[in-house]
Amino acid sequence: MEHEFGFALLGPVRAWRGGVELPLGAPQQRATLALLLLQNGTPMSMDEIADALWGETLPAQPSATIRTYFHRIRRLLATAEVDRILAGDRGGYRIDVDPLAVDVGRFSEQVTRADIATQAGRQHDAVEHLRTALSLHQGTPLAGIPGAFVQVERARLTRLRWAALESMCRLELDRGEHARIVDHLQAAVACEPLREPLHELLILALYRCDRQAEAFLAYENTRRVLREELGTDPGPRLRALHQRMLRSDPDLRAPHQTLAPTARPAQLPADLPVFVGRSTALAAARATLPTNGAAPENTTVIVISGMAGVGKTAFALHWAHQITDRFPDGQLYVNLRGFDSGGVHVGPQDTILGFLHALGVHPHRIPPTADAQAALYRSLLLDRRCLIVADNARDSTHVLPLLPGRSRCLVVVTSRTTLDGLVAGTGAHTITLDLLDHHTARELLARRLGTTRVDAEPDATDALIDHCARLPLALAIVSARIAAQPSTFPLAEVATQLFGTHHTLDAFAGSDSTPDIRAVLTSSYTLLTPGAARLFRLLALHPGSETTASAAASTAAVPVHAARTLLRELAHAHLVTQTSPGRFARHDLLRAYANERITETEHHAEQDTAFHRLATHYLHTADRGARLVSAHQDEPAPLAPERDVAPETLADAEQAIRWFEAERPVTLPLLEWMAAHGLHSHAWRFAWALRNCHDRQGHWHELAAAHQLAARSATEISDATGLAYALRGLARADTRLGRHATAQARLVRALSLFEELSDVCATAYTLRQYAWLSDRQGDPETALAHATRARHLFRTTACVTGEAAATSAMGWYLVLLGKSDDAIGHCQDALDLFRSSGERFGQANAWESLGMAYHQLQRFDEALAGYRRAAAIYREFRAHDNEVETLIRLRDSHLALGRRVEADDAFRQVASIRQSLGLPPIGIP
Repeated sequence: MEHEFGFALLGPVRAWRGGVELPLGAPQQRATLALLLLQNGTPMSMDEIADALWGETLPAQPSATIRTYFHRIRRLLATAEVDRILAGDRGGYRIDVDPLAVDVGRFSEQVTRADIATQAGRQHDAVEHLRTALSLHQGTPLAGIPGAFVQVERARLTRLRWAALESMCRLELDRGEHARIVDHLQAAVACEPLREPLHELLILALYRCDRQAEAFLAYENTRRVLREELGTDPGPRLRALHQRMLRSDPDLRAPHQTLAPTARPAQLPADLPVFVGRSTALAAARATLPTNGAAPENTTVIVISGMAGVGKTAFALHWAHQITDRFPDGQLYVNLRGFDSGGVHVGPQDTILGFLHALGVHPHRIPPTADAQAALYRSLLLDRRCLIVADNARDSTHVLPLLPGRSRCLVVVTSRTTLDGLVAGTGAHTITLDLLDHHTARELLARRLGTTRVDAEPDATDALIDHCARLPLALAIVSARIAAQPSTFPLAEVATQLFGTHHTLDAFAGSDSTPDIRAVLTSSYTLLTPGAARLFRLLALHPGSETTASAAASTAAVPVHAARTLLRELAHAHLVTQTSPGRFARHDLLRAYANERITETEHHAEQDTAFHRLATHYLHTADRGARLVSAHQDEPAPLAPERDVAPETLADAEQAIRWFEAERPVTLPLLEWMAAHGLHSHAWRFAWALRNCHDRQGHWHELAAAHQLAARSATEISDATGLAYALRGLARADTRLGRHATAQARLVRALSLFEELSDVCATAYTLRQYAWLSDRQGDPETALAHATRARHLFRTTACVTGEAAATSAMGWYLVLLGKSDDAIGHCQDALDLFRSSGERFGQANAWESLGMAYHQLQRFDEALAGYRRAAAIYREFRAHDNEVETLIRLRDSHLALGRRVEADDAFRQVASIRQSLGLPPIGIP
């Protein structure tokens, strides 16, 4: 197959177009291209690329550097027909090329073809495919490019090369071509002296070439190298081969013959009688099979993964029972017990031995070695139609030996981990089960407790569902405990009895052989590395349900790239869920379990220190975001940076707004925790940093609640500055909510405090806010006086942005007073000042005032231009109320010009915005 482009990664990184090699530039630029090619079309975020290229030693502006690489590579790869090979999308950067245009893809294809040929008994073809695959390696993979990620990938590609060589040599040994491969194996052993499978193959090849003395010498050399380099002896396979050579075992030369099966096993456990929901997952499972109701044409593997207790086994068995008629040769089932307590699990050898018995192989005809048993198992399933369910697999190596060769079997694997190795190696289909939705959880309770009882107490039912976090196992345990009590007991009282007022796991403790949520979670938790287990515990300190890598890094005092690795491990174990790029969540039961673990493991001092780092992370991120969103100098002096705290990297106002929106649900709980932990200075500063987000997006009750907490914290530590800012935040909320008298009292007090502190800039901003309140009270003359005084104070402090805000406000009040000619000059002066300071939101205010002035002067076209600019900026900042007001004024100007169509379009935009916010429609004549 011809390709417009060709890429080489299995050696120096190179690229061709139409057979002509392309100049790829500097090593880091080559590395960027290699990273994207290795993702097979999956997007990489800016942070992931930066982490892969530089790790902790980031350059001054990594994002800018990456964009430069991206632009150069994209220009290099652009053709007259195709200009979107390299693309940026919401998830990051990606490259869209045929996998076979990359030598790594061709290598994988040849290895896959070799596997298929092997399963079909075409050993010669398999060897040729592997030989072609190996020929693609042109030296050290990814040669000449730096980076920790590249080192990992280089090692992985090298391991795949040796694995392919080992497979080829085994096939050659099976074909009697031992003399042909001895030289290759001796060269390979010289390159990889610690890789035992290569030694085993070399020793066996020498032995079959009647070079027994050299075979024994090779074994002794292997033992010496392993002892000197690793301080260990050869593994059991090499030692067994040595013993067999010593006794001249004839089986070293003659493989076992296989037998046909004599039994049709039916090992599936019973289906769950109260199975509910999972329609989407069932549809995805059905889509992996032929639509004509037959077995698949080739071995098909499906991996069903999800967190502990989410119902993977129930789902697998429910679906398996629906499709047994497709597999007339039988059903095999094994519980691999990969997550049982004590670390005891059923190994592949024991499983295959059990399957051989189930398939009717007489014990006397079962070969003695594990490899021979596996070969017999695959031979028995050759072209057969069996359904194989491997439940509770711990990792990929736990299940790979169980896969048939060429067959028409379906293999269903369940695991708490994602089994990436199995998926990558076999192309397995994946289905990830999540928590039940609320409706399905209610249906499950109705099935177990009775529809009448559940319908009679909807609030109590909802409370039970919330306590169980919609986890099927938790719902099953709780419903079993409720069902054991008299049905006359109200569900509300039973829920109170079970859960009390605190969210713990005690309600889910098993009393007999019933699964125990705590034990189930422990079996996943104990398999974590120490670093991941510690991070899982520390995440209990986060009052929200979601976190980011930077927040996790700050909490655990580890570098951000290390936190990403640990979060990936937790996600792999389904102890957190990646809800969007870079954001990870966990449900309430996992949080309760983490609380138990942290209480048992970390001292209170360590918990306090970790939360202090988390609070500082949020404070510094919010402060940075506030300064990006607004160029106003209306900010208190920030707290000094702290060691081991990694604020989010926010590049611009858009990123800051997205961060504020994502974190809004946790801001009030964080403020409460800050105050509870004595971090009062953090608390009032954090509330103030959030005020623009709360105000502009219409979250005025949250604005009030945040600054009530801030005021209490500032009072607690007698911080006059903090109290003054808190009062201003409260006054802003009061003004928005129509509590003008209360707002005025708070502003008077705040003004007095700032004057006592001799903070001229803060005094001026307070006067500016006072002017806005006077406007809301219907007193534009007083508002103009306050704004004029504020502008004077701003000029004395050389605060350009503040001066612009006061000048813009004066223009607005002049319009209200009917002095539009004077207002235009003030608005234009304000625009110039805002532009010079880079304050975007203020420009919107000035454009809106200018539009009002022009409309009043009946210069409607100029009014429309001002309104359009104002609305666009408000939309940029998600200031929906401001945008709606401006669009209504835009409509009025269109109507004044007789443009009914344009006026109706503006009204439709207003209706759309209000609908998106869940607000009732408004009537505009």
